[in-house]
Formats: sequence, structure tokens, C-alpha cells
Amino acid sequence: MRVAQYVAFRSGIEVRAANLQTLFAAPGRAYLPMIMKIMIKHGLHQLMAIDWLPMQLWLDAQREIADTIGEHTLFALGKKAPEVVAWPTGIDTIEAALASIDVAYHLNHRMDGEPMCDLRTGVMKEGIGHYRCRASGDRSIAVVCDTPYSTELERGLITGTARRLEPAAEVTLDETQPTRRRGGDSCTFLVRW
Repeated sequence: MRVAQYVAFRSGIEVRAANLQTLFAAPGRAYLPMIMKIMIKHGLHQLMAIDWLPMQLWLDAQREIADTIGEHTLFALGKKAPEVVAWPTGIDTIEAALASIDVAYHLNHRMDGEPMCDLRTGVMKEGIGHYRCRASGDRSIAVVCDTPYSTELERGLITGTARRLEPAAEVTLDETQPTRRRGGDSCTFLVRW
């Protein structure tokens, strides 16, 4: 499957509307008027009162935010996400935190009205991609992302997650690996602390 930024893999995928809270919590007051204009244009202001919204609508708004305000705003949104979205509990190491991103990602999406992750059974449905972790050295983990979200949003999400347990953690895009910016199907981030 070809993975492109800002394009849902299929119809029927929804994202928790609580994710919209990152729009107001992250980028700063200066951007709020532009963000509200984008939300209104995409009809998101009417969807904040519901629990779920179409993933493609959320991706379209993010693309416009990147194009009009800048990708740094998506980095800020991603960085704030671990504070405002549904997340597994009992995480006490950076390794566990990074591994939990995939679970949290699936908890915050559903397909055809059904949750994409069942914490009781551990079953995750396919259809939105994954965040996969592997050790890449001493105090270093590689996180491979094959989602439709932007590279900068993913870098922000990984940074926010890592810094919850290791405040000095640094996250960089591994330019030696394929990236969606260069036509690849995934992006690999190196987390060092």
C-alpha cells in the first residue's frame, strides 16, 4: 500500500474529536484566529461536540494548517497530543512510553464505528498504519511510522511522548532511511536520551 501524507488509507476511519483540543492547547494564541478559520472551513467547529469525526476531515485541516501557518504548528500539535488524548496507563519507562504510541494511536481511531484497539484482548485492527519501535543503540530507539499523518506531527508526538519520561530526549528524522517526503512509505525517527 502506498502511504501518502494527509490521505486516509480508506473511508470509514474516524478519529476521536478530543484530538481537536490540541489545536487550542499547542500552537499559541497568535495562531488561534487562523486555526479557527481553518476549522470553520472544514466544518470541524461543528464537530467538536461529538465524539468522533472523519479522519480525512482532520487530515485535510492539518494539511491546510501546514500550508498556511507552517509545519512547526503540526509539530506543536503532536507534542501536545500525549497530554490530551486517550493513552494507556502504567507507563514508567521511555521504552514503554514509545511502545505505547501504537496502542494510543489505535485507541484514538475507529473503523466503521468499531474501536481499532481492544485493551482487554490486545487486538488491534489494521487500516491506519503503525508506530513500531526497535532498539537502535544505547539509550536510543528507532520509531518507524507508516501513518497518513504528517512527518512533523509524528515527530511532535514522539517528542512529547519521550519527554514525559526523559525530559532531555531528542527526536530526529533518520535521513538515511526512506521518508514520505522523498516518496517512501514510512518515516523513521531516532530517539536519544
